[in-house]
Amino acid sequence: MVLPSYFYFWAAPMLTVILETAFFALVGYRKRDFLLLCVAVNVATNLALNMAVYALFYEPLAILIGELLVVALEYLAYALVLGRSKKLFLLTLAANAISYLAGGLLYGFV
Repeated sequence: MVLPSYFYFWAAPMLTVILETAFFALVGYRKRDFLLLCVAVNVATNLALNMAVYALFYEPLAILIGELLVVALEYLAYALVLGRSKKLFLLTLAANAISYLAGGLLYGFV
């Protein structure tokens, strides 16, 4: 079944928000304000990354650089609220790896 293109545009941020927010909740970050921040940051970074990658014709190097920037931006947002820590950085990296792999399965490139 072929789905309309707008489905994929919204499916990616929704999948990212669900997976990354659930991941942080599962590892102990359950405060409402943090989870709302997680949702907001993920929607913003995912939409921005997807638009940039689309504009650059899905160039693999652009995807890699974009994903690294997303991890950095999300970590900075979380660190402003929770304070900087290696654990928080690694959890941010892990959350993004999980959602990237899930997106890869959805889009068929993993």
